[in-house]
Amino acid sequence: MARLLLAPMLIALGHLGYRHTFLILFAVLLCSDMLDGYLARRLHQQTELGTQLDTAGDVVMCVTVMLGGWFLWPDLITNEAPFFLATLGLLAISGLTAIIKFRRLPSYHTWTAKCSTALLGIGVWFFFAEITPWIFRIAVGALAASAIEETGITLLTKKWHPNIPSIFHARKYRQ
Repeated sequence: MARLLLAPMLIALGHLGYRHTFLILFAVLLCSDMLDGYLARRLHQQTELGTQLDTAGDVVMCVTVMLGGWFLWPDLITNEAPFFLATLGLLAISGLTAIIKFRRLPSYHTWTAKCSTALLGIGVWFFFAEITPWIFRIAVGALAASAIEETGITLLTKKWHPNIPSIFHARKYRQ
């Protein structure tokens, strides 16, 4: 819930030109995303609602980071437009496939999705901090693998299930 409530502040911070505060809040949101999932698994507190809120938080954070970043670094984003457009397209394909089939976001939290999301968040942060664009560029490749896997899971399964670790695990949900 915290990410859903705080992520829109990234747009305001971007619009107001607060680069450092934007980067700090973005880092806090990234850490909370990783910590939240870890704690839910570790404390056996995973719920369907929590899974869906986590996915919604990821979507909202992705959109607000890009919009806030656009206000702050339009030239950087323009220079890396193919990678940002690929990111949006890949997320849209896997998300829309699940929405069309199951009327909800995937929320599979596959191993590839966890890795690519962490790498993407770190890559975008390093990109906006003007350290290097390479982590972001590599993360888009990892995101492609994740999007392909999530789309495959959606097409393979007959009904929606949260927290499917991989496409290989999805086979048991096919029945």
